[in-house]
Amino acid sequence: MAPDLLVIALCTFLFAGVIKGTLGVGLPTITISVMAQVADPRVAIALLLIPALITNSWQIYRGGQLLRSLRILWPFATTMFVIIYISSLYAAKVPHNLLVGGIGCMVVLWSVTSLIKTPPAIPDGFDRGLQFLAGTIGGITGGLTAIWSPPMVMYLQARRYDKNDFVAFTGFLIICGTVPLTLGYLGNGLLTRELAFGSALMILPTLLGFSIGEQLRAKLSGGQFQKALLVVFCLMGLNLIRRAVFS
Repeated sequence: MAPDLLVIALCTFLFAGVIKGTLGVGLPTITISVMAQVADPRVAIALLLIPALITNSWQIYRGGQLLRSLRILWPFATTMFVIIYISSLYAAKVPHNLLVGGIGCMVVLWSVTSLIKTPPAIPDGFDRGLQFLAGTIGGITGGLTAIWSPPMVMYLQARRYDKNDFVAFTGFLIICGTVPLTLGYLGNGLLTRELAFGSALMILPTLLGFSIGEQLRAKLSGGQFQKALLVVFCLMGLNLIRRAVFS
């Protein structure tokens, strides 16, 4: 990895770790949307894999709700797991501009859906079917772009979970997406030995940022900060779409 790209990656993962620790989400979206401005998105996704596995495992452990998450979210998790693995095998064949544009659309969608405070509540009778639907959508977009936050965030917000449940459940669902994505990238050859080493290097700044973010979450409401952050990333997503269309 070139020295300038390494420095950008280290700073990006530190910042993304802070956001992940504070809000419970955002590690894939932030790292990929920032790194895609200066590198092939597939490189950014490969660098993300090991830190995502580590931080979300820690998030699940700290939340202490693994069995409850599995009991409540198994339709979402199993559907997304299978579809992410299958779709990620084709990630190497997706044209560069299409991938950049797809990531831009997902970042914009994630930003907009996260800004929506009160999506319609999901009645209990529709929960399982909507989990399968959200898992399918998240699986397709996650396998190709490594971003499955929009359907995940929309679903969890619509179920009206509190802050602690939201953080625990997002950690669980992100692990359920990251494991098959990693297997898929190993299978399609995109996770090379060099990129695996680079991904391992990103663990330390990510965990450092995550630790800082956890402390911030305990002290700050984070409402205005989250809104400003989402606006910035919406603009970054629009820039990725512009690059895909006009480059």
